[in-house]
Amino acid sequence: MKCLLATSNPHKLQEIQAVITDPSLTIVTLKDIGLEIDEPVEDQPTFEGNAQLKAQYYADASGLPCFADDSGLEVDALNGAPGVFSARYSGMTGGRDVVDPANNQKLLDELGDRPVEQRTARFVCAMAMCNPETGTEKGGTEKGVRNLFDKPIIVRGTIEGRILGPGDAGYAVDNPKGIGENGFGYDPLFYVPELGKTTAQLSPEHKNQISHRGHASRLMWDQLKALINR
Repeated sequence: MKCLLATSNPHKLQEIQAVITDPSLTIVTLKDIGLEIDEPVEDQPTFEGNAQLKAQYYADASGLPCFADDSGLEVDALNGAPGVFSARYSGMTGGRDVVDPANNQKLLDELGDRPVEQRTARFVCAMAMCNPETGTEKGGTEKGVRNLFDKPIIVRGTIEGRILGPGDAGYAVDNPKGIGENGFGYDPLFYVPELGKTTAQLSPEHKNQISHRGHASRLMWDQLKALINR
């Protein structure tokens, strides 16, 4: 079974491929099938809504079953912000080397000197898989795949933690670097108390085991296996 993964983020591709390794599912990317189209406007108020929007958009454009995710950070003290705006929280544009530090700095600025007990947060990943609604099979859809499921599959994975704060090693309100060299985005600021580490300090293998995206990927694969084997 061939499925399209709708992302241009190589980190997401690596994390998902590390979880979904079954040879019965071949994951291809937009680049693999030569699909060059404008990205859809992610204007939904929830992670689930944006994930489904993207999955349907690229499924229709490619003719392949497609899964996509929308993920981000929810901070309790900020009423769930940055939420669906996580990737563009600061308003900065450019590469990750520009956007990630700006987003992290805004997060630290918004939290200020709140104590660690008021810095609880979670990473969320909503993942959706949709069949193409159009009749054109640009991506070479396999016979029968469209009938595998008749409505979008949507799952949610989370990981609980908190944002680095006063008293934590590596914390400084005016320095968004955080702790750890692995990961991306908010990983250097996201501390998992039971591990005593940020998610940027984890090995890729360990992170895939516990991350929100790893959790969502496993839930998605469980759903797909049940459909394939029925």
